[in-house]
Amino acid sequence: MRFLAVTLPGLTLCTHIMLGLFFILQIAPPDRAHFSLSYNILAAGASIAGLVGAIRCIPSLVSAYTLIHTITLSFVTLALVDIIAPLPFFLLNPVLPSWDVDDSAICRDIDAGFGWDDEWLSECSKGFKIIKILAVSVTLLLMGAQWWALFTVKKWNSEIRLQQPSPRLDVEKGGILHNEKDVIYGEKN
Repeated sequence: MRFLAVTLPGLTLCTHIMLGLFFILQIAPPDRAHFSLSYNILAAGASIAGLVGAIRCIPSLVSAYTLIHTITLSFVTLALVDIIAPLPFFLLNPVLPSWDVDDSAICRDIDAGFGWDDEWLSECSKGFKIIKILAVSVTLLLMGAQWWALFTVKKWNSEIRLQQPSPRLDVEKGGILHNEKDVIYGEKN
């Protein structure tokens, strides 16, 4: 599981750096550039924390990563479901823009030079809808794999946290004496 705990933040770090570069290089639409750039910087920082936490077995850093990545996966999953579902998810997902692929407009653009009939346009539109549903379904399947990996990393992090002795509770190393109401810290002789 440690391999997965190192791999997942490494891959998400690459993703958020790439997305941040899209906004820095002005490849992405500028209307949400500042928010998206800020979020990708935050997510890249969380990925670095998760990577360092997984390598050095620091549970608090891995927890910070899993929290940010859970938020990211939630928004992206809602955005993908919004593509194929007729429900207005834009209220639930204000972070990512809602896309609507106008397959009939794409078919009309293709048809502009050839002059095919209405039957061809309806078949073309059906074909694009099928492709859209298949592409989103495959992407949601991959998102399911990310959710599984994230929960596996979270479980591994919980196990690591339980295995690490707390310095306050280790009487042998810390020389801590527990009383009913007082805790006395002392050096071990």
